[in-house]
Amino acid sequence: MNEESQKGLNTPYDSAFKSIVKKCPRMSLFLINEMFYKPGLIDEEYDGTERVELLDKELPDLEFGNLELDLRLAVYKSTRRTFHLECQSTSDGTVILKMIQYDTRSALEEADYDAFCIRVKIDDSGIVFLRSTRNTPKVMTVILEVPQGKSVSYQIPVVRMQDYTLGYIIDNKLFILLPFLFFNYEKQLEKVPDDKSLYEEILSLYDTILDRLKELEKSRIITAYEASTLYDALKAVFEALGKTNKAEKEVKSIMGGKILEFSADKYYDAGKTEGVAIGEAKGKAEGKAEGEQKLADLLNVLIANGRIEDIARVASDQEYRASLYKEYAIV
Repeated sequence: MNEESQKGLNTPYDSAFKSIVKKCPRMSLFLINEMFYKPGLIDEEYDGTERVELLDKELPDLEFGNLELDLRLAVYKSTRRTFHLECQSTSDGTVILKMIQYDTRSALEEADYDAFCIRVKIDDSGIVFLRSTRNTPKVMTVILEVPQGKSVSYQIPVVRMQDYTLGYIIDNKLFILLPFLFFNYEKQLEKVPDDKSLYEEILSLYDTILDRLKELEKSRIITAYEASTLYDALKAVFEALGKTNKAEKEVKSIMGGKILEFSADKYYDAGKTEGVAIGEAKGKAEGKAEGEQKLADLLNVLIANGRIEDIARVASDQEYRASLYKEYAIV
């Protein structure tokens, strides 16, 4: 196996997937439900309020340096459960090998052992295939043959983007998959420059997705910060698909037709300006940077917690701003 196959490619699609989860970790919970709870592989369904701990870590590899997982996290409900999720934009037939390599290395890194016994725990693992065929299975199987003629097997559930519609994604809160819906049009994108009806169809889908994002934010199903994160990921993924499939001009035209401003955006900009003013009042360059960073930290916390009304007040009420600094221990 060559190095590229071993380590994988850091594509714009992988980056978008990681970015969503790192900024909005609760969105991964509904994907976990889809992958593991519906097939009956876990006995707890998550509602989005559970604590999520990101377990980003490069794993040592003797041949190629370090291996980097797409996403590994722990979810706390009645028990602590660890998950390993991979977003695959291509498949060279070695993904199942990559999964077991990552899973066993993670297990060995965290093994419990003494001089006479070692216990290793394999993560619940799943794959999102952005591109797939009819032959791509909905579940993969790992079989471990152990001594004394015994074997242990476990399943790796698969999400295939070709199986998902906008309606299903919204109904099941699979918002993390929204930016990748256009993979279902990838084979047709080359025709867009010459096919006006196809252009209009994709434009309609793009506008509908943005409308849904705005509705989800207004109804407080997702926060403005989450909506903005999904919007940024959607643009990055769609633009990359356009470049790859000779439809860059048409994709930019579609994306330029409607630009969303979420409620957090204007308050963040106003707050950043206020932060500059705070720093300038100290009369030093380092004071300016400190004041701007302090307010930026507060705004990020408020956005992540959906406290949009507080963001508006923070921009103009110095006393209230000070109380929130204290509340969140921002110094």
